[in-house]
Amino acid sequence: MNLPSLLPDPSTVQGGDLTRLPEGMITLDLSLCTNRLGPPPGAVAALQDFLTHHPGRLMPPPYEAPHRPFRAERRYLDAFADRLGTDEQDMLAGRGVTEFLVILSRLLRSARVAVITPEYTETMRRFPYADFIGPTDTTRDTPAARADRVHTAMRTHDFVILSNPSNPLGHFIERDELLAACHAHPACALIVDEEYIQFQPGAPSTAGASADNLLVLQSTGKTFGITGTRAGMLWTRNSRLRQAVADQLPTWPLSLLDITLATAALTDDAWFPTTLAQLHPAGHRLQNLLARHFGAAATPADVHYRFLHLPDPHPILEHLHTHSITARLFTSAMRGAAPGLRLAAPTTEAEFRQLQQALDSLPDRLRP
Repeated sequence: MNLPSLLPDPSTVQGGDLTRLPEGMITLDLSLCTNRLGPPPGAVAALQDFLTHHPGRLMPPPYEAPHRPFRAERRYLDAFADRLGTDEQDMLAGRGVTEFLVILSRLLRSARVAVITPEYTETMRRFPYADFIGPTDTTRDTPAARADRVHTAMRTHDFVILSNPSNPLGHFIERDELLAACHAHPACALIVDEEYIQFQPGAPSTAGASADNLLVLQSTGKTFGITGTRAGMLWTRNSRLRQAVADQLPTWPLSLLDITLATAALTDDAWFPTTLAQLHPAGHRLQNLLARHFGAAATPADVHYRFLHLPDPHPILEHLHTHSITARLFTSAMRGAAPGLRLAAPTTEAEFRQLQQALDSLPDRLRP
């Protein structure tokens, strides 16, 4: 199999995109970091109930009621605000984190912007004009070193962007550390993509903090296993920046189907803690499995995915493909990326056996 011909430009391929591989080739997709235990049954039931009993509400635009909240996305934001303990008036709804990144990339083009790398592929793609602030040695990057780069970048830039926990490495910077950076550099705004924060056990969001130079992005897609829907939120106390983004959003930022499903997921207080209790140990089991075969190349983290540093990841991915497994590919040709593979944790014994068999059969030439 000639993998480079199948994936000619990894920077254009997101996790979960199997369209460039033969149909039916992959039976275990570990390239997408969504919650593979989702969606919550209660959220699916809410959507089914809506379609059964209220299909007529699909005819007009997504108004909610003749009284506040007037537009249906406010119902979604109310649920998100309750979950985070914030004021929904400081929030905007949009089609996932990606829509906000697209809007911000347009709004900030004339500003001094830094991206803390390695970083989410879409962020690096949308901000090609930014300064990419990466480690001197990606294989030895740490949360502390990443936090130091945040402080350094905020001294000299108008805006600094990072994911926390980091995508793809999984590094997590404590909330207090990020808020200290905001208070120390009030002339710079910190934009934090918290797509995976719910997977970091016990980690509070920075949303709601008393910092006017902080902007937080989250979505319901990855957390609840509904990435096929497009619903997310932006939070900031900076009313000027929030209004600038709001002016770029469409009149109806979310569909009523997205709102119904995602709101029901947000209001299910029991489902996610239960699934996290399964995902967290699965992540550490994946860590041990990768470390057994690749040693220190497997990056420690507490989320449900792991990054494997590989100078040339193509042969390993090609081998996984022969076992009907795929992972997220990163190469040194991608500006700001660390070469390697990102793998989400398997969630069943059969999936772990499949991955273990693939790794046990690695040729010696592919081992560190």
